Amino acid sequence: MDLIRFPAELQLLIAEKLESRELSYLCCANHYFHSLCTPVLERLAQEPRKRLCALEWAIMSNRLPLIQLLLSKGHDINHLGRGSCFATALHVAVSCRNHPLILLFLENPALDLNKLDIDGNTALHIAIRCRDLEVVKLLHTAGVDLEIPDKRGRTALLLALHDCNVRIIEFLVRNRANVNARLPAGIWLDVTLLHGLMWPKCERLVRLALEHGADPEVRDDDDWRPIDLAFVRGFTGIVDILREVSLPLDMDAESDPETVWNDASRG
Repeated sequence: MDLIRFPAELQLLIAEKLESRELSYLCCANHYFHSLCTPVLERLAQEPRKRLCALEWAIMSNRLPLIQLLLSKGHDINHLGRGSCFATALHVAVSCRNHPLILLFLENPALDLNKLDIDGNTALHIAIRCRDLEVVKLLHTAGVDLEIPDKRGRTALLLALHDCNVRIIEFLVRNRANVNARLPAGIWLDVTLLHGLMWPKCERLVRLALEHGADPEVRDDDDWRPIDLAFVRGFTGIVDILREVSLPLDMDAESDPETVWNDASRG
């Protein structure tokens, strides 16, 4: 049978009943069938797949032509998908570490760069959790807000501190993240960047934080300053740095650090 001789209404009905692969083969046959089948293919392409919205599925499958088609058909780039992550296109691309797609989305004027996913994370939070410095840099260049907290009150800098990611900490500090951002009471003992840097081999980051305005006198929930923590933990290099900018120690400087630490922990 010659499909091209069928009435147009019957041709459309047949096209509607074909599987997507069969439609693709027919679409490639000639220009006429391409015109006939393309609208059907485009409609099928926009349907949800495997409990994912079409755009989310396309991103996770790295189908760039389909992504471009969906966006051109008006699919909302900021829509929270209905899959397992309930995130926007940008969140999903960052989670997949798909840099070309991230760049494509960042060029879209409709993109909400700071939108939260269902868990209260921005795309920047996701990039930090993925330890992807390059994406952090891309998002910063695009104008992402560095001070939006996640659901636990952690800004980008405090989240990088929590993940002990030195390279991202340094990048954020150098790019004017708030070095005095503070966690809500009771969420985490080390409530500021300086408190969190009171660990071995952090001297360079301590100096960097101070150079960018970190307050050495800020106290944590137990009323301890960074220099007090450094002293009781025996980090003499950090103590020497902080002595230059801090008031005298709260405890006797001649006390044994281990004794003071144990007493403080009990008390």
